[in-house]
Amino acid sequence: MTQPPRRIGLSRRIGLVLSIAFGGMLLWMSPASAYRQLAQDEFAPSDATHRLFRRSDFRLDVAQPPEQPEKLKPARERDADGQKRIDAMGWFMKGRFLEQREEFKAALEAYERAVQIDPAAVEVYRALIPLAFGLNEADKAMKYALKAVELTPDDFLLLQRVGINLATKDKVPEAIQLIEQASRSPKLDKLSGQYVAIMRDLAFLYLITSQVEKSADAFEVVFDAKTNPEKFHLDFQMKSELEKHQRTTYEAIGQVFLEAKRPDRAIVALERAASAKKTKPGNISFSLAQAYLMTERPDKSLEHLQTYFDAQLQSKGKAAYQLLADILKVQGKSDDLISRLEQLAEKDQHNQTLQFFLARQYVEANRFDDAEARFKKTLEREKGIEGYIGLASLYRRQNKPAELLQALSQAFSRESELEKAAVDLESELQAVGADEKLVAGLLEVGAKQSEGDSPKLDFASSVLLAKIATQNKLYDPAEKFYRLGIKLRRDRAATLYDELARMLLEARKFGDAVKVLDDAINEPSLKNNRAAFWFLQTQAREMAGDTAGALAAIVEGRKLAGEDNPLFLFQEAWIHYHAHQWDQAVPLFEKFIEKNPGHRLSRQCQFSLSNIHVQKGDIRKGEEILEKVLVEAPDDPSVNNDLGYLYADQGKHLEKARGMIEKALKAEPDNAAYQDSMGWVLFKLGKPAEAIPFLEKAVQTPRGTDATIFDHLGDCQHALGQKDKAIENWQKALKDAKADKTPDPKLIEKIEEKLKQK
Repeated sequence: MTQPPRRIGLSRRIGLVLSIAFGGMLLWMSPASAYRQLAQDEFAPSDATHRLFRRSDFRLDVAQPPEQPEKLKPARERDADGQKRIDAMGWFMKGRFLEQREEFKAALEAYERAVQIDPAAVEVYRALIPLAFGLNEADKAMKYALKAVELTPDDFLLLQRVGINLATKDKVPEAIQLIEQASRSPKLDKLSGQYVAIMRDLAFLYLITSQVEKSADAFEVVFDAKTNPEKFHLDFQMKSELEKHQRTTYEAIGQVFLEAKRPDRAIVALERAASAKKTKPGNISFSLAQAYLMTERPDKSLEHLQTYFDAQLQSKGKAAYQLLADILKVQGKSDDLISRLEQLAEKDQHNQTLQFFLARQYVEANRFDDAEARFKKTLEREKGIEGYIGLASLYRRQNKPAELLQALSQAFSRESELEKAAVDLESELQAVGADEKLVAGLLEVGAKQSEGDSPKLDFASSVLLAKIATQNKLYDPAEKFYRLGIKLRRDRAATLYDELARMLLEARKFGDAVKVLDDAINEPSLKNNRAAFWFLQTQAREMAGDTAGALAAIVEGRKLAGEDNPLFLFQEAWIHYHAHQWDQAVPLFEKFIEKNPGHRLSRQCQFSLSNIHVQKGDIRKGEEILEKVLVEAPDDPSVNNDLGYLYADQGKHLEKARGMIEKALKAEPDNAAYQDSMGWVLFKLGKPAEAIPFLEKAVQTPRGTDATIFDHLGDCQHALGQKDKAIENWQKALKDAKADKTPDPKLIEKIEEKLKQK
């Protein structure tokens, strides 16, 4: 099959937004010029506004305006609303007067006074918005623009323009919402150029957000307009814009149809693009080959793909050769693939991607000698990470650890290419890691090469072996190779110490992590990284049972990071929390929330505070904190689980609790805590048989060996008459509860009582 469409990258996203906001010619403007042009083109309601941007050579001498508009005495008294409208109109007229005198800031203030008095004065907003943009008051302009949209929900021009501006500020979902509203306006003629322009903007925005189907729907209108301009009464400017803009060419539209799996429509668009002959025919031919294969016409597909090959293009990378493989497979001619690739490779010998693809086919066909020769010959001509990954695949299949290590090391050393080959390299490493015998062979080779005062093992190989050992939970050799890497490249020491410490923390080798971090902190060349290492040290020491040492590390870290550093404040609170020093933890969590409103860790502080109150016996206070968080973040998995569990544990609001925990599990189906919560609420609902699968899954996860979960599982089994299983799990629960660094005496007493009775 053909390659799936790639996700839209950052550069494409920026390009699409600029396309929407400014059109073709504005792409070359400076940001300031673009803003002025946007304000002038999109929001100009009158000649007066244009004077903001085109200073006249002549100036009209006008008397100074009064400080405040004069109030004439009305013939009859007006009501309050009528008077407000009159007052607002006075300020509006003053603003227009000041704008004509080019006193723009004063004019903006007058307009703002007008809408403060009469917030429904739409005409004032129409003058205010472009003026605010012209004065670089973009946020203020958008605030008033959104208000104007609210007042005139059918004003499709305003909706479109505000949406465009939101898109330039990376508020794409909001932009889509407004422009969709514009497209539905009853005032908008669906056979007009303006409708085409709105659908074009929507097509771009949908593409940015990977809504390919919706983008294709919108491009259907644009495509119809390009092929039938008279139907939409397009003027010359609009026709020219659709013709020249790179995002609305027939080729671009055809590509969207292709991504949306509409090959018939793609073929029509791409054939038109090919007829225009304004781009390289080979690129269009490749897309046509994809489309024809989708329509189950492999012969036609192969014909167009050959056009791409004849042009000796490399723009599609290995996707072109994979497409050839897919076509031949549909034709039942997969055996012809290598011979066809050999013919192409003979004609295009400098096409590295083609040569490597052919070599990989040799590997798949077990023609290992041919594969090695092809890889090496191509690499002699030009080094490339793809070739070294291919060689690694070959040596992995042949179980040659020494050669495999060398090939992988060469791949890792090509740092500038690592990002583009990350997926292939990660896939190869996963395959290597799955072969225990091969891993053992690699580590043995590495150990021999690292012996002596002058080890032969290079830096890239050391780091590679450290990662492979870590992947296979072989922590001792992993530490050895990490330390060798640090010795070989002192300029990489900070990164390697960090990776090594985090590996040991993950492996729960806390004492070893403390030693590694001490080494990092005492390394003279890493003085600029000491604050970060002290931070990790706080966690390592606390997890190792050294609470006093963890708090001492906080003091040292603050000397470097600053007394008010929020991360160290949170960590200090966490240390007391983890040590069950509730009275010390509470004021620190509260202080963090007070000093850092909106910080990403503030919510974690709320969760911790809730649990502290529960542990101290004030369950209602713990619930109240979580209920407040739930209002603020109704879809947050953690608060749904934690509050749902509290309700379930007390046997109240059980159906509500079940729904909340289901929401948490949907977000994180493998979370052991959430699985335990679901099992417990089902038990409380009188459904122990339904609860057991969740609890059994929980205890099988790496983080699921918790006394409470085993206790819950035992309760469910006992309810079903499975006495022996229940006793077994209660015994596991009791063992884990007693082994905890800070044992819970209530839990231990409860489990012991169950075992005593049963």
